[in-house]
Amino acid sequence: MNRLIYRLMYLLTKPGWDSGVTPPEVVQAFESSDPPAGPALDLGCGTGTNAIFMARHGLDVTALDYTPEAISRAKRKVAQAGLADHIRLQVADVTRLADLDIPELGFALDIGCFHGLSPEGRARYVAALSALLRPGGRYMLYTIDPHDEGPVSFGMTPAQIESILSPAFDITRQERGAFGSRISTWTWLTRRL
Repeated sequence: MNRLIYRLMYLLTKPGWDSGVTPPEVVQAFESSDPPAGPALDLGCGTGTNAIFMARHGLDVTALDYTPEAISRAKRKVAQAGLADHIRLQVADVTRLADLDIPELGFALDIGCFHGLSPEGRARYVAALSALLRPGGRYMLYTIDPHDEGPVSFGMTPAQIESILSPAFDITRQERGAFGSRISTWTWLTRRL
């Protein structure tokens, strides 16, 4: 049902999360003295805003979204940006990363995808992402606290994030914030050696 809702949102409107602006937390990570090294993976890339940002900073990016309409919009944006040689867009399920042809990664970005997965999907995602991300590789994750939207429940607490990801990743920082009226968390992680 979630997939149908997302498809309809991209078909009928511009979803509220699709601001067209890379978040300042990601900008800061790339403009710091130790910017992420690639290749990179954008999980739940939507219309490609952040994939384009990463490619403009010299990374080759694999960008995944399970909504064909989002990937279609992303392809147009990537072509207009002249970055088709540096961004590979694919309609794909992030809980099936192990089935995809993705190179060893130096950086992964997930803005609002992981918190919507089922517990089983999260386990598959973490196992595959930890296998793809080289030791010492960096991972930025943005989540919203648990809440209900109509018939759909999603979100994660910082404690849940730590519990699920700590076997494979070291949390280097967590920062609480807000997305509208919802409480959110940015989590910076490093793949364990």
